[in-house]
Amino acid sequence: MLVHRLSMAETRLEGDSPGRFPGIARWRALSRSERIADVAAGLIIAALLVPQAMAYAGLAGLAPQMGLYSAVLPLLAYALFGSSRVVSMGPMALSALLVGSTLQQSGLAPELLAAAASTLALLVGGWLLLFYVLRLGRLIDFVSPAVMQGFTVASALMIVLSQLGDWLGFKGVRGNLIEQLLGVWQQLPALQIGSALSGVGALAVLMMVKRWLPSALLILKVPGAIAQLIGRCGPAILMVLAIAVMQGWSLPLAKVGSIPEGLPSLALPLLSWSAVSVLLLPALGIALVNYVSAVSVSEALAARSREATYPLRELWVLGVCNVLAALSRGFPVTSGLGRAAVSEAAGARTPLSSLFSALALIAVMMWLSDMFVDLPRAVLAAIVIQAAAGLMNFTSLIRCWRYSRADGCAWLAAFTGVLLFGVMPGLGVGVGLSLALLLARNSKPYIDEIGRLPEGGFRNPERFQVDIPAHLLMVRPNSDLNFANMGALERFVNSRLAQRSDVVHVVLVMSGVLYIDGAALEALERLDQRLQGQGITLWLAELRAPVRDQLSTTLFLSSHQSRTFFSAEAAWQYFAACSSPSCSLQE
Repeated sequence: MLVHRLSMAETRLEGDSPGRFPGIARWRALSRSERIADVAAGLIIAALLVPQAMAYAGLAGLAPQMGLYSAVLPLLAYALFGSSRVVSMGPMALSALLVGSTLQQSGLAPELLAAAASTLALLVGGWLLLFYVLRLGRLIDFVSPAVMQGFTVASALMIVLSQLGDWLGFKGVRGNLIEQLLGVWQQLPALQIGSALSGVGALAVLMMVKRWLPSALLILKVPGAIAQLIGRCGPAILMVLAIAVMQGWSLPLAKVGSIPEGLPSLALPLLSWSAVSVLLLPALGIALVNYVSAVSVSEALAARSREATYPLRELWVLGVCNVLAALSRGFPVTSGLGRAAVSEAAGARTPLSSLFSALALIAVMMWLSDMFVDLPRAVLAAIVIQAAAGLMNFTSLIRCWRYSRADGCAWLAAFTGVLLFGVMPGLGVGVGLSLALLLARNSKPYIDEIGRLPEGGFRNPERFQVDIPAHLLMVRPNSDLNFANMGALERFVNSRLAQRSDVVHVVLVMSGVLYIDGAALEALERLDQRLQGQGITLWLAELRAPVRDQLSTTLFLSSHQSRTFFSAEAAWQYFAACSSPSCSLQE
């Protein structure tokens, strides 16, 4: 019943819907070979997800099995209700870093961190479902791309620093950039050569698999699509090689250790209300980041093949996936671009590919968990470092700075905030600055005086040769009018009147205005009264339908019905023929 109601609501909102169970509907239309491709894609994603999930759990400061627990039920849920054929739910590096940072700063006892991580997943799911119910899916639009890019690059750098301990074989260091750099420097004497060599070797293997293995396979006449796909499966290849090496040689390295066999028991995480209240606000930030990631991944890959996307569907499905991750003793999940790209390259045809990924993970947890006992932690750290390195795109700063100094400042604010104050505060700094810059830009709208071109049409006299009657001032605001920018319009009118003492008629050409808030309406009324006191009449022209409807019940519009023109051309023609202050427009 809940699914039916959600589907009906989505249909009303989007006008189109992928159906109640999109994966099943598409599966029925596939040929036999396409179904086999879907199964194969799911198994390939499972092979990639196993090492990634364990590595990202370590990034969050949790036991490796929690990464596997986090993936199974979300994959099953997405297979049933998801709309994208390439999205693969599970832990993601950036989300895991947010979880680890939140847990570190929560002040909870170490024995409560696992339950706290599951509680975070529950709260993240709750926030996402609340966004859906309140139709707040577009809330992510308030997080500008520049802020997300700066936040992502800084977070990737923090991810790399957080993994240096496991990668090089010394005690991990937490804190901001300065604290981590000092901690690494102080612990360099404790560096373990064996762990460092295994970590560097693991990262080298990942880089060679990604860069050179596809070329080598092409030389061996392997089809290009298969060669590229194998090149993206570096973590799975590395894990197999590491396990094989450790079984042949007993090396003194820090290892993953035993992983509980079987599936997790389903239960709600139990924490006190005081602990939940500490996690509530950070969960909001994680929910926003996870939703941005999931939607951007699905839209980016869908655009390549001209497929439809359903952001509202993805919103509530992501919420359900996080709730299920919490019930299975996992932590917050989303979709990462890396796994989605592998899924696309592997030939996934429907969301049901996630079903086969889930079944493969279940098999691993039930019968193959012993194989990870000797897996070096340095290998998992190398997997995380490689994933994070791909996120460090500093060219985005150059692009933002060249195009807009404001966007560049927002990028730098998010980047610096993450490095100095932490992940969640850094995101808050970036979002706060971007909103402040938005308000600053909105408070300085583009307003121009216009005159008539000889051949018709209206342009700015500073740019074109136009005809302007001496007794007429025509002003065109090119944005909505609100409390932040109405003062700029008043100052513009006053400055032009100070320069042109013969003006007795002011026409506001409202073609660029779609909304007027209450404060702006009061300011218009005051401007009208002040101009009347100076012997100047205020007129309106080109009121758009939304503004006319909005003002239909106000005294301002009723008093200006006889002073409203349908077009700027009509106003200009009228005042070109009438120069008297007592001109009145007859209906």
